[in-house]
Amino acid sequence: MGVRIPEAASDRRAGYKVGERYDTGLLSFVLPSKEAEAYTGRLLPEGTRMIGNFRPKQKDYRPAAAFSHLGLAEPETLVRGLRRASLCPDGLDSPEGVHLRRCVDLFPHEFRPGTTRIYVRSTIEPTVTPPPASPGP
Repeated sequence: MGVRIPEAASDRRAGYKVGERYDTGLLSFVLPSKEAEAYTGRLLPEGTRMIGNFRPKQKDYRPAAAFSHLGLAEPETLVRGLRRASLCPDGLDSPEGVHLRRCVDLFPHEFRPGTTRIYVRSTIEPTVTPPPASPGP
């Protein structure tokens, strides 16, 4: 996906699902909220504002590639403390965005005061070679 994980990130989780039409990459990590804000600020183009989840999905929502397989809630079901944005690498020249290789949906969620989980989901065309598997923790 080209999303760089900050060194200070904890609770790093990732998954890759091979689908019939599209593959999906999942990534999640936790940062202190101030660092998460700085991180998303370096990823988003200047002047871009993230939006809240004004139309949350039901708690039993299961997308094609679910974060629940990583032991996490689906970000689309969260309301309080969640923001979202969609980014594509075409013309994205933000400091972190220059590393982006795939379009992503980005969901920062401040799940408790001072602590934010970053969720990233990317749909990948099946003709693209999947990323190499990395060793587990």
